[in-house]
Amino acid sequence: MLPGADRQWLAIDNGPTNSASDNTVFLALNQLAFGWQVLSSPGSTGSTDPTGGFLYTNAAGTPTAAVTTDDRCGRLLFDPFNRMVYLPCNNGDHVDIWKAHVDPGQRTGLQFSLGTTPASPGGQIGLGRLFSDVAVDMAGNIYAVWVDIRNNNVYYSASPSAGTNTGSTYSWTTPVQINGDPANSNVMPWAVAGSAGILDIAFYGTDIRGDPNTFPSWYNNRIAATTVKWYTYLVQVRNATTNTPTINQVKASEHPTDYGQICTGGLGCTTSGGDRTLADFFTLTIDANGVARIVINDLTNQHHGAALFQLTQTAGPSALGTTLTPSTSNTATGVTDPSGDAQVLHYSPAGAGANQPALDLVSLQLSQPNQAHLTVTLTLQSLSSLLPPPGTTGLLWLTRWQFLSTGDTGEESYRIFYLGANSTAGQPPVFFAGTGTSATSTGVMGNGCITNTPQNCKVILYPNEISETGSINAAKNTITITAPLTDIGNPIRGDILYSVTALTFAFTTPNKILTDADTTRVFDYVLGKGPQPTCPQGSTCRVTGGGYIFVDQQQDHGTFTIEVTVDPTGRIHGKAAYNDPAAGLDFRTILITSATFNRNAATISGNGAANNVSTNFSIGVQDNAEPGAGQDTFSINLQTGYSKSGVLQGGNIQIH
Repeated sequence: MLPGADRQWLAIDNGPTNSASDNTVFLALNQLAFGWQVLSSPGSTGSTDPTGGFLYTNAAGTPTAAVTTDDRCGRLLFDPFNRMVYLPCNNGDHVDIWKAHVDPGQRTGLQFSLGTTPASPGGQIGLGRLFSDVAVDMAGNIYAVWVDIRNNNVYYSASPSAGTNTGSTYSWTTPVQINGDPANSNVMPWAVAGSAGILDIAFYGTDIRGDPNTFPSWYNNRIAATTVKWYTYLVQVRNATTNTPTINQVKASEHPTDYGQICTGGLGCTTSGGDRTLADFFTLTIDANGVARIVINDLTNQHHGAALFQLTQTAGPSALGTTLTPSTSNTATGVTDPSGDAQVLHYSPAGAGANQPALDLVSLQLSQPNQAHLTVTLTLQSLSSLLPPPGTTGLLWLTRWQFLSTGDTGEESYRIFYLGANSTAGQPPVFFAGTGTSATSTGVMGNGCITNTPQNCKVILYPNEISETGSINAAKNTITITAPLTDIGNPIRGDILYSVTALTFAFTTPNKILTDADTTRVFDYVLGKGPQPTCPQGSTCRVTGGGYIFVDQQQDHGTFTIEVTVDPTGRIHGKAAYNDPAAGLDFRTILITSATFNRNAATISGNGAANNVSTNFSIGVQDNAEPGAGQDTFSINLQTGYSKSGVLQGGNIQIH
């Protein structure tokens, strides 16, 4: 056990044989008292092996020997071609590459030497954004990749001689910038090389220029944060070891994956409301066909919760020099899933549990019986019994997706919606819809996510919010749920439901943490039918204003603000709030699902929070004159039974 350790990185040497005896796990970490150390452990021989991957020794010498005291080092990499281990570290205006040769089966006595890249064109790597990286292609060429913090561009430099001129910049090519507009500010580069001279690099980028640490934090101002949109980018460099490389950049993510500030100051972020929710769950790899696969965190849901996704390259040039053939996902019929993979538990020291036929997904289909409803159909291996696995309370079937909507304070959000069913103790299932609310800006936890610090979402929940119509057909092994579009955010025709996927779980009351059983692959579903726009097609309708009405004979005030827009596509943006101190009511909208404009009148409805308790609402306003006091009207009706209306005694309403 090493106290004060930070930033662990793993690298695997699979050895030259098929035997586990020459496998080695290398572990790099920042031992704060001594510096960066590289440890080693034998590869594991199985679940009963008490040593492999568990017990480590210093690979470079004495127990406290350090490779370097550089402040921030990136991913440790093992190169099977040259049998070298590389550790890239930021150092002022360049990257230090610490390297050591590894004989087959060697785990100790590694001799590290230093190679340095040329100076970064911007002149300052510093602590970077966040780490520098290193990659090796199949011919043994190595590549260093970094972000310069003075211009926030991504650069690479190649060493065709594998950096053998220790300490000399002359073994490296001149640094090349690989990002271009709209990737103007960038963080977290990750590189993987394929065939000789082909380099793939993934990173997060935004079109806003500046230091990502200075952008608005979602925790401090959600609406301001969404003006900074981060996407995942993939760049492929060909002829990467030459002075005339070919560079191709694409957006790998189909919608933003984060908003606002990305704080790279470590624990210091937490003292200033800094946003480090993105964390470091970012990986690029290439599979046996040269396909780029990127693991990312997507924070654009209403909780700003870090949800893991994999982005898979489907077309274009591969890292192996081949051309990939596009495949078209048939969203009309959904997706299929292999059977026999719904073990509960999936992993345990005693081995995987038994397959659960009632949770074993075979297919998922979305359809629309009419323009006002959406239907989910799940096919399972068998629904002859709904009894839960031993030690659990019941079964849960869930279909979830995200689409462009609004968050809980009116900000842009690719909000999570879902349809589900649950069965307790083998009883017939209950069918439901929901979306889940985020923590408030003051840190009061919503019903859609478990938070451990104010607003910081850790575990996404799927509460039963609205009862829906559904059925179970044990003969066909299908579960069908149909819901009005108004219960699931009221998407409009042409909206894309992103990353539709079915998931199954066992649950144990009252534990909110679910036990996963099975999941389908994701697909996007384009809504072919939907409500007619409530604003003339191609136009923008908007209502803004604020003021107060009298709510009783004592002339106590009911104070409101409203700012709601229907854009030319028919999408609704904005929020409203209302406060009645005499009644002890504090209300805010969470999700506006309908906005109707009729000349000088507008009505909005949806879901909101009254004293942090979920409730449906309807708000109506009339713009009768300028100024509005004594002329304009305001009304509010809540599902709780609260209802007030009247002429504005102060303020103004404008309908545009």
